[in-house]
Amino acid sequence: MTKENNSKREKFTQPAKKSKAPLIGGAIVLGIAIIAGGFMLGNKNSDSDQFATATVGQTVDYSGSTAIQQVKTTPVKAENGKVVVSTLSELKDKKFIYTQYQKSGKALPLTALVRPDGSIVVAVSICEPCNSDSFRIEGETIVCNACNTVWELETFKGLSGGCQDYPPELLVYTQNGDNLEVDQAVLDAWKPRV
Repeated sequence: MTKENNSKREKFTQPAKKSKAPLIGGAIVLGIAIIAGGFMLGNKNSDSDQFATATVGQTVDYSGSTAIQQVKTTPVKAENGKVVVSTLSELKDKKFIYTQYQKSGKALPLTALVRPDGSIVVAVSICEPCNSDSFRIEGETIVCNACNTVWELETFKGLSGGCQDYPPELLVYTQNGDNLEVDQAVLDAWKPRV
């Protein structure tokens, strides 16, 4: 037999070498799918949860018959790039506060409140379309004192009224000991949505 015939015979008698590319590609696609699935399942919490990092450690029942008005507190200023909007102790006691961040003769109204699940949110205290800065809690809702627009207290989702798309704008804050702090840059850059 000639070399050429041996070469042809080896092609048919020797097992063919299979490429590992489809196996590697499949493993990569499966890995990406698992990571994406984990990310999606891990982020099932509502968007408002990113704004509620502190808690008073217990649920709060607002179902009483009288509306709860914001408790006015001392205006706040920035120190070292942070603004202490309220303290955890103050919110455990008062549940719903109003303050103003003051800078260069201007004031930005702020509020902090304890939601029924015990978590705390901090927000700009403005109903932008009607320009009101005061609110009340009625049962499981927060209500604008000027236009009577109603939002869910847990989610700030609009339920009724003309300003439903503009609840008090939630702010990301950090807890530093007892203090609830918002970055000064966030407050300095805040602009109305309408």
